[in-house]
Amino acid sequence: MDKEECKQILIEELGVHFEFEYSLPPLAARIFANLVVTEEEGLTFDDCLTKRGASKSSISTSLNLLQQTGFINYFTKSGDRKRYFKVAEKDAFFIKKLNQTLKKIESESLMIEKVAEYNKVHNPQKHEENKEKKRIYMKCLEDTREIYRKTIADLKNLKQ
Repeated sequence: MDKEECKQILIEELGVHFEFEYSLPPLAARIFANLVVTEEEGLTFDDCLTKRGASKSSISTSLNLLQQTGFINYFTKSGDRKRYFKVAEKDAFFIKKLNQTLKKIESESLMIEKVAEYNKVHNPQKHEENKEKKRIYMKCLEDTREIYRKTIADLKNLKQ
C-alpha cells in the first residue's frame, strides 16, 4: 500500500473517531482529519473542496463549525489573499479536551452526591446498601480528576 492509500485510510479512521468522540458531522470530521495528517503548513478552502469533493456551502459550514469550536484556526500569507486553515495549537486543543472531560467528571461527582443525600434522607436502606459502591466510585472520580489536573498543568508548563 502506498503513502496516499495509507493516508486516505487514516483520514477515514480519524474521521469516524472525531465523529464519535467530538460529535462532529461527517464532513467536518473528515476535514479535521485531513488537517491533522497533512504535511502542508495549512490547507486553503479550495484544498478542502478538492480533497472532500463536497459543495462549497458544505465546506464553508464545516470550516466555520471547526473554527467556532476551537478545532482549527486560520492564517494568511503575506501577498496572498487566501486563508489557510490548520489545526489549532495542539497543546491548547489537548488542554481544552481535558478540561471538558474534567467538567463532566465534576458534574458526575455532584450528581452522585445529590443522589446520595436524597437517599440518606428519603431512602436510608438504599443509602446504606450503596455506601461502599459510592465510596469506591467517588475515589475513582477523584483520582481521575487529579490525573487530569496534573496533565493540564504539565501541558501548560510546556508552553512556557
